[in-house]
Amino acid sequence: MGSRVLALDTILSATLYFAGEWQPELKRNQSRDLMRFLICRLYDMGRGQLVGAQLTLAQGTLARKMGLSRQWIGILLARLQAAGWVECYAPTLDDGMRGSTIFRVGRQFKRLLMMLGKAKPRKKPIRSAANTCWRFSPTTTEKKQLLIQHKEQQPPNEEVLSRLPLLRLWLGRGEEKNSYAPHA
Repeated sequence: MGSRVLALDTILSATLYFAGEWQPELKRNQSRDLMRFLICRLYDMGRGQLVGAQLTLAQGTLARKMGLSRQWIGILLARLQAAGWVECYAPTLDDGMRGSTIFRVGRQFKRLLMMLGKAKPRKKPIRSAANTCWRFSPTTTEKKQLLIQHKEQQPPNEEVLSRLPLLRLWLGRGEEKNSYAPHA
């Protein structure tokens, strides 16, 4: 399939489209909802690599998460397995009971992944004209500039004004009553 990891939304949209195209009986059916759930979990377990990833989950747990009955989950899994989208089996435990079901991608799903992997990626990402980087807090450089601007807007302290009488006069310009002007 290649070394590049496919995005989950690409895999999901292609899977849901081709599941209906290749198996029309899965077109409007809860099997697709179950398949979407399993793909998301397998994608997470395989860290983006679906081939070789496996998920262990009890059918009862799966039924609770999907809001369906365990029996209906079994029927939907049988449909998906017959169509080749998933492989699943429940190992027999020492006491004769069935353990949690182990899920993997099926041959039809691998076919889809190969098809997606062979598609040529875009040569370079499209950049928008606007800056898409949102900054909610200022960077250190911006903080320094804001501090300098704040200091520039503050009047000098009395000690500086006493040493520079011309500055005191200049700062007092435009006032109606010139309190800084020397008395004549």
